[in-house]
Amino acid sequence: MFRLADALTRAGRLSEAEQCYKKMLDAGPNAAVYSKLGCLCQYTGRLSEALEYWRKAVQAEPGRPELLANHARALMETGRMEEGIELLKKAVEKMPENQQARSNLLLRLHQMPQLDRQTLLDEHKRWARAHASANQARTDHSNEPEPERRIRIGYISPDFRRNSVAYFFEPILDGHDRQDVEVYGYGNVEFTDEVTERLIDKFDCYRDVRNLDDQAVAELIERDRIDILVDLAGHVGDNRLLVMARKPAPIQLTYLGYPDTTGLTAIDYRLTDVLADPPDSGAQRFYTEELAFLPDGFLCYRPPDFAPVLSPLPAAEADLLTFGSFNNGCKINPPLIRIWADVLRANPDSRLLLKLKGGDDPVIASNYLERFRDGGMNCDRVDIIGWKTPEEHLAAYSQVDIALDTYPYNGTTTTCEALWMGVPVISLVGECHASRVGLSILTRLGLEFFTASTPQEYVAKATALATNLPALARIRRTMRARIAASGLCHAKGFARQIEAAYRRMWSRWCRLGSSRRRKTCEAETMAEYLR
Repeated sequence: MFRLADALTRAGRLSEAEQCYKKMLDAGPNAAVYSKLGCLCQYTGRLSEALEYWRKAVQAEPGRPELLANHARALMETGRMEEGIELLKKAVEKMPENQQARSNLLLRLHQMPQLDRQTLLDEHKRWARAHASANQARTDHSNEPEPERRIRIGYISPDFRRNSVAYFFEPILDGHDRQDVEVYGYGNVEFTDEVTERLIDKFDCYRDVRNLDDQAVAELIERDRIDILVDLAGHVGDNRLLVMARKPAPIQLTYLGYPDTTGLTAIDYRLTDVLADPPDSGAQRFYTEELAFLPDGFLCYRPPDFAPVLSPLPAAEADLLTFGSFNNGCKINPPLIRIWADVLRANPDSRLLLKLKGGDDPVIASNYLERFRDGGMNCDRVDIIGWKTPEEHLAAYSQVDIALDTYPYNGTTTTCEALWMGVPVISLVGECHASRVGLSILTRLGLEFFTASTPQEYVAKATALATNLPALARIRRTMRARIAASGLCHAKGFARQIEAAYRRMWSRWCRLGSSRRRKTCEAETMAEYLR
């Protein structure tokens, strides 16, 4: 019955799968069944139920740290970040060999209120020492070192699906010059969808590597003779960093899906820009990869085809201005709540609209409202809504006048979506990449005025916008034209910049590779002579 329920889940027949799992509980408590029910409830947005199932799973088998990790994830996604982080740390301590759990902890550390860059670098290096020894990396690649030839680019990711990464990766795939590069995809996708199918058709060659172990994937990439392998996940879930650790390609990069270093010496470069990682600030010292800067920003956004037409400014038709945040609830922390409370106090005729995972669940909404109340916010002025379909999600911006970005982990997709729907975004800028993405995006559009360097400036700029409704209405009407003129959505132009970066890396490797091979041949000749 367990296998049947699992098959039903994979077939998308979730209601039937859930009934199967519940039927098994007639025989008594079962940690594996509770865990599966927790996953189902989380996937369908019923977070308080998921939290209860994972709590029962831990009760049924308290000695299994992976169940603790699941429980920790549920706590964090229901707004209980500090409690969840501490539980996740305990789980990681009990299963030090579990590299995915420790990767999850690294990701979650970026969602804490304070980010210490040196501590984060040390933790990433510790992950690499524990799971990705430098001795695994191949050093004898036989790729033909011809600088001008067509080069093979491989992209590896778990997110070739409806996911934030796809909004920024697909324009690159669309824009690539196939006379210059041949593009391979290595998909570690658990649940494929229509976006997966669309992306597969755009690769020159696509490999499903979900059911292959790390060594098998590395050997496949070697057989494909990939020249440059690009990781699009970093330490997010289902990453294949242990494939990268084997260095199956002579040049390896990390890009897009993760806001920090991977810690792996086998990864040579990280694509970014000078606003997200200012060179003069010494950003390089916090990365194990060499930073490679794209000249016009590190992102290219593909607006959804289903985006609705722009709505009129909500505040122009009501006596109330609406601030909104549709960011991941894990990015909302006590210091940020206090800043948002100051924004509402400075604007008495305003409210805050939040769209959160599980926001339709009264228990989850109550958890968040309690945190807002503790942060000094009048919760009568806070409205919370839950998950929507992608179409409904964008349509919900018709209720928002000004978007408030999160800090220290800025939004990326959320910021681009808000802007595409005509809603300006106020973003607080910090020192690390995660807290400078808003600056990078807004500067591309000539809207750097909406960025702030202090909480006080954040409140002041939100207030300045809120008290100028004609300007807000004009911004809303003209935003899409501004985006179109900016190059943020120009797939071909952005792909040319990516390809130019790849070509520089490739030429550099060809020079160094030829030199190494010449020295090797000379050494072998001398050894033969001495014999």
